[in-house]
Amino acid sequence: MNGNGPAGFWSYSHRDNELVDGRIVRLARSIGNAFELIAGEELAVFVDKDDIAWGDSWRARIDLALSSVTFLIPVITPKFFMSQECRREVLAFSGQASSLGLDDFLLPIHYVDVPPLTDGQSSDEVVSLIARRQWVDWRDLRLEDEGSQRYRRAINDLASRLKQIIDTAQVAPILSLPVTVGGPGSEVENQDEPGFLDVMAEAEVAMPKWAETLLAISEVTREIGEKAQQATVDMGDSDTHGGGFAGRLAAAHRLKDSLEDPISRYVELSSKYSAELVAIDPGILAVIRLASEGGLVGDDARAVRDFFAVILGLVEASRETFPKLEQLLESVKIPARQSSVLRSSLNKLQSAIRQVIDGREIIDEWGRLIGEIEAV
Repeated sequence: MNGNGPAGFWSYSHRDNELVDGRIVRLARSIGNAFELIAGEELAVFVDKDDIAWGDSWRARIDLALSSVTFLIPVITPKFFMSQECRREVLAFSGQASSLGLDDFLLPIHYVDVPPLTDGQSSDEVVSLIARRQWVDWRDLRLEDEGSQRYRRAINDLASRLKQIIDTAQVAPILSLPVTVGGPGSEVENQDEPGFLDVMAEAEVAMPKWAETLLAISEVTREIGEKAQQATVDMGDSDTHGGGFAGRLAAAHRLKDSLEDPISRYVELSSKYSAELVAIDPGILAVIRLASEGGLVGDDARAVRDFFAVILGLVEASRETFPKLEQLLESVKIPARQSSVLRSSLNKLQSAIRQVIDGREIIDEWGRLIGEIEAV
């Protein structure tokens, strides 16, 4: 495969592929073949995330610049949104693509009906992010015979759309963020692109809000943990006094009542956290890219160094928060399975925790990229 040619990374649930007898992977390869026939060049198709080539190529292509034409094609099903790995891939790719104005390079295929994707009722930021894209509707097509004319025409249409997106991107290449660093005449001509000052001003407002949300999540996590620990003590006391399962059930009811408010706040905070993170990620990546290109001097360079110091502080804070979230996630799984009294509330909590944990890869990526710049 040509490492500099266009590539498509298919993000999907392996179990979904098994359930449809391999049709998802065959669809990927059929579209790759149709693209090569139409465009006259190969579309490298990556479908096996267990293959080392996936990870190596993925990292090389999305690392700061998507320097070669790269598509992420998520195959959307209910299981897709249950996969932490699939969710993180969408978030990581979306930030990089948006920072370059290449949103069309994220091309979802709606394969099995996911109502929140179309009814606009989801507070899940990954669902919302997919809903905002021009996804391809394959919900009926997936039931067609793979050799039917309708199915083959749909494959051809999708391959043609990929070529059109590539052609459009080549006609209007994405430039670095415009910034005046060398006096008159050094400003990038395209005045419609956001400039360095624009991005920094937006980040100056957005970052403190996001940091406040992260702190609030940490506090409510501690509160929930304390209440859960108290419930464990209550159950132990009940057992000591011969309360039996009735005593444990009473303690579960008390825990449910005490968790109602903090879980409600946690769900609200997790949605806010994810939305804020997705909103600021492209701008931060754009600033990192500009700094990596050596395009900043004087006050601008100092401002960016200070900005990076703030980000690295948040990266460190998140590294303390995320393990606590993972511990909380594990701690609620057993009582959620054992008690119908707690199940509904704890399932909501688990979903909200996963939504926050989704952002770990984005934040870690900021730290990694800034570390590479500072190491030069």
